[in-house]
Amino acid sequence: MNQKIKIAMVTNHFGITGISTVILNYCKELDRHKYDLTVIVGKPIAEENRKECAENGICLIELPSRHQESVKHYVRLWKVLKQNHYDIVHVHGSSSMMAVELTIAKMAGVKIRIAHSHNTMCPNMKIHRILNPYFRKIYTQALACGKMAGDWLFGENEFEIIPNGFHTELFEFDEEERKRVKKELDIEDKLVIGHIGRFNEQKNQEYLIKTFEQVAKVCGDAVLLLVGTGPNFNRVKGIIDNSLYKNQIILYGVTKETRAMYSAMDVFVLPSRYEGLPVVLLEAQMTGLPCIVSDKVTREVDFGEIQWLSIEDAPTNWAKSILQTAVKSNVQRRNYRSKHITRIQSYDINQTVNQLDRIYERLVHQ
Repeated sequence: MNQKIKIAMVTNHFGITGISTVILNYCKELDRHKYDLTVIVGKPIAEENRKECAENGICLIELPSRHQESVKHYVRLWKVLKQNHYDIVHVHGSSSMMAVELTIAKMAGVKIRIAHSHNTMCPNMKIHRILNPYFRKIYTQALACGKMAGDWLFGENEFEIIPNGFHTELFEFDEEERKRVKKELDIEDKLVIGHIGRFNEQKNQEYLIKTFEQVAKVCGDAVLLLVGTGPNFNRVKGIIDNSLYKNQIILYGVTKETRAMYSAMDVFVLPSRYEGLPVVLLEAQMTGLPCIVSDKVTREVDFGEIQWLSIEDAPTNWAKSILQTAVKSNVQRRNYRSKHITRIQSYDINQTVNQLDRIYERLVHQ
């Protein structure tokens, strides 16, 4: 029997983020008879992710917080990589800071070092720019979730695109779930403007609330449904508590029933300051939702009907577009999926995992 290929998936923290979801999806779907997979992450670690690793037999190694205990974080990472003799270290991130993990992997004797870009911007641009020339020399393989994410991090260097794959069949519009959620939230006769995302600077929920306030001024039947959590949750909650329209804003929190949430919405709004390849936008389109999106987001995710707006515009412009957007019937939403099925299938987890499998095989045997 051939020896398994040992792979370490590495990222700096493991909260409720897009990167965490991608890593978990890969680990759950890659062939365990072929691969010995380990997830190595810094704290904080979301309990949901820890539980999902345990339930799926995924080896999870926790490091001290990179932010609070950076030296201990990197020393522990070096020891783990040195002791376990991985064939591949696959580092997921959004900036040239990945150079540190990649250098440690090289010091630990790992020959195949993958840098995987998941965004088109990062919080600390100064450090990113300083490290970028070195970063582009330390990895042996570059991957990106989309063209913009690859261009941003790898520049003129070659990279391969692997779209963020997921179980696309889970995101079909469901009429019964729509009825159930709207009844539970007492919004059966309301215009539901929806948003799902991590509460942080990138996702720009504060701008969305300002936009909704302009909508609510002229549409008393509108509600804003916000789903998610994150570092800015309390700040967003404070803004809502002080809003004249707080009774029309639902701060739902975290849920695994995202299909039901999309089904209950009438319009999906994503005013992000930057994105790599936002899975929520793919999911929203797959349920047939009209989408109004920041022009800072990559056009790669557009199935052909997204409305693109600038976050430099006044919120009143966004409000006007929301109010002018025609609410789709249940039949129209189901038909939208059928119309775009080929595009939808390109994001299916089976396709993206097969692509990753071929890359791993090629790298190990070249």
